[in-house]
Amino acid sequence: MLINCPRCGFQQPKDKYCAQCGVDMEIFKPATPPAWKRFFGNPLIQLSLVVVVAGGVGITLYKKGQQNLERRVSYLKSTVQINSAGGPVDVPPPEDTANFAQEETQEATQSSEAADGTIDAYKVEPTPAAVTAVAAPAAPEQTDRTGRAVAKAGAHLIVYYTEVSRGRLNAIFGASRSTGQFMNFNEYSAGILPDFEKNVMNRPDIKILHKEDRPLTASRTLQWSYTLKDRRNPAIEIGLTTFFELNDFDNNNLRGNLEIQRNWREPAPGGGFELQRKSFPAIFEIGGETGFFMSGVMPPMSNMGPEEDQLMSFDIYKILRSPQFRSGESDFVIFVEFEKGN
Repeated sequence: MLINCPRCGFQQPKDKYCAQCGVDMEIFKPATPPAWKRFFGNPLIQLSLVVVVAGGVGITLYKKGQQNLERRVSYLKSTVQINSAGGPVDVPPPEDTANFAQEETQEATQSSEAADGTIDAYKVEPTPAAVTAVAAPAAPEQTDRTGRAVAKAGAHLIVYYTEVSRGRLNAIFGASRSTGQFMNFNEYSAGILPDFEKNVMNRPDIKILHKEDRPLTASRTLQWSYTLKDRRNPAIEIGLTTFFELNDFDNNNLRGNLEIQRNWREPAPGGGFELQRKSFPAIFEIGGETGFFMSGVMPPMSNMGPEEDQLMSFDIYKILRSPQFRSGESDFVIFVEFEKGN
């Protein structure tokens, strides 16, 4: 029978003394390793250290991505907003992005060229007539004046104005946070939403109030509004306006800026209500299975007085009469989906 010496490891037949180092193998006890060596030699400790290091790297990368996203949105809010925003509205909203040619028998009109490229602008009226958007036909693949690719023929931008239960909205927030592209501001939240069909479509706790389906042509800017004229000053319009500035289209993805501008009667510092203009900008990149959402842009009260009935002519404002919305159990959410077309 062969045994190993506890001191030098020499293998020999069983005997009292080691033939290699001469130690008494029956009474020799190896020295106890230092505490630090026993600690770091433990496989569980080693595994825990690997997990902690990997988690730290992941958290660092996530925070870096969030900081980069915050810088991009802050830049968007301060310098490159699609439309200007301010406080109390005492003058008509600027129309730098489009010149509207309004017609009494149509819901939609199209503007001519703006300084930075062709713009399709639509004014949506609360009438039963069908919306007809006049747009130039798009080639299978086009480029704008800077040579950047734009949407292929048949590509569509689809926008859903919805009422979403608070529980479902919290689930959407969680799904968006998992992408690292979720932003929560003082008044509103916005972010990328994975598995768009699964998270949004055919959900009993998501009520679609209105759907806008806009074809994407060579134009890089789209806008439409759901507004009514202020009885006190007909030059001012009350309601929501949606602006899109589309930057790039490649690899079946669509990147750009979204801004919701709200003209609304809100509590004034001195009491009562005054018409105020607020802007809610965001950046997005969607395509494939991903979409985009924005919540918190609709106040739970209309504060419109005698004009409220007229405001209800728009489907999106019917949420103002929802008991769940007024009690905070649901929220107004805008979803954006991209269909790449041919």
